[in-house]
Amino acid sequence: MIRYLITFLLAVLLFGCATMPIVDLNGMTAEEVSNRISGESRSLEYFTTNGYGNFESKDGAYSASFKLAIRRPSFTSVNIYGPFGMKVAQVKLTSDTLLVYNSLKNEVIIGKPTAANLRNFVMIDADGSSLSDLLMDLMKPVSHLENPTMTSQLDGNKLSFTYSSYDTVEVYKIDGRYMRTAEYTKLIDGKAVLRIKYSDFITVDNIPVPKSVWFEDLSHGISARLFYQNIAVNEKEVLELNVPADAKEVILN
Repeated sequence: MIRYLITFLLAVLLFGCATMPIVDLNGMTAEEVSNRISGESRSLEYFTTNGYGNFESKDGAYSASFKLAIRRPSFTSVNIYGPFGMKVAQVKLTSDTLLVYNSLKNEVIIGKPTAANLRNFVMIDADGSSLSDLLMDLMKPVSHLENPTMTSQLDGNKLSFTYSSYDTVEVYKIDGRYMRTAEYTKLIDGKAVLRIKYSDFITVDNIPVPKSVWFEDLSHGISARLFYQNIAVNEKEVLELNVPADAKEVILN
């Protein structure tokens, strides 16, 4: 009797956790995948999490903990903490403004969220996509290239879309269980220059989100790997940027 009870409880536990049915990807187009992601993203307004990140550049490597708050479609705020939980930096990003306050230097940097500024101050290359959507993996398999040709390939429950134009190729790999981009790679002359990977997916309020996000900008020698903890969806929270009146301003071109 005890054996049957244990078997029943294990079955409930295992199948009760399998809330995301595997989608049949056979014949599915990039547009259908994009529409699926767009439909789910409409119900996602706020995303908050804390965690830690590992960052590398040509100048060295470091780790830091952070708290991240996103208000869709285009407001992102981050607090970055150093040793002993000391807040060392704050970041505020909108569709047209990037603000970074360095408390160690008492310096606030103000500029546009260009690709170069995001690489230099956030260690992430958005490559024309919304940074907030990239951080939550709402990345759609849509090409950024001019007049590309597209091919697709199905491998089990992984679906790849490859876009080619002149010397540039973009590859999206879709995870059919969560209907999310698991990996994006951009290649120029056959050499990878940008790679974004998502893993350790969970569902929060029936919305799939990754717990691990890895940005690898190979052409500029930088990478950022983020690990999310305590993820919350649609719980309103915005991290206010608090800059002292005597902070030195640096205006970016």
